[in-house]
Amino acid sequence: ITHEIKNPIAVCKGYLDMFDTDNLEHSRKYVPIIKSEIERVLILLKDFLEIKKIKIEPDVMDINLLLDEVVESFKPLIIDRKIEILYNNNDDELYIVADYNRLKQVFVNMIKNSIEALEGMPKGKIKIEVNESNKDIVIKIIDNGCGIDKETLKHMNEPFFTTKVYGTGLGVFLSREIVKAHEGELRYISENNKTITMIILPKKKGY
Repeated sequence: ITHEIKNPIAVCKGYLDMFDTDNLEHSRKYVPIIKSEIERVLILLKDFLEIKKIKIEPDVMDINLLLDEVVESFKPLIIDRKIEILYNNNDDELYIVADYNRLKQVFVNMIKNSIEALEGMPKGKIKIEVNESNKDIVIKIIDNGCGIDKETLKHMNEPFFTTKVYGTGLGVFLSREIVKAHEGELRYISENNKTITMIILPKKKGY
């Protein structure tokens, strides 16, 4: 539980450290992000109480808008780590019927894992790609970190499996359950010191 709730709390702390109470622009920009992260903590705590009963509340949402928000929330955490996040949606709107907060939880978990994989790397990069087909939207999170060995990949679907000292082994499991609740799929490909996390979400009719 500590591992999972630490992510949004760290984001809140990062923005509060930069917060100038006399700066109106800071209030307009940072307060909504902090509120959103606190809401995510509450959702996470609820999930731990109902780990096998994850519910989603789908609505029409812009996947690029969500990714913009997630990337922005990570900037205070990577500024001193010399990690570059590459993502450019060209201001295109890409609508999908899904649960905004649940998918945010998935993307935060996946990007956080990439950041941890880049620990100590001199030129760490995380690239986010969004591709659209007639049936699906595929979001790829690509990092040039330490990679995932074949044995670990075999156990990625198992709850409570972790290679981290302080990990619960629930981050990937919860993410997979959320994606499955959206009738989607979560895949990992790791080779040549490059890991690709693929979140495949089906498009609903009319979007």
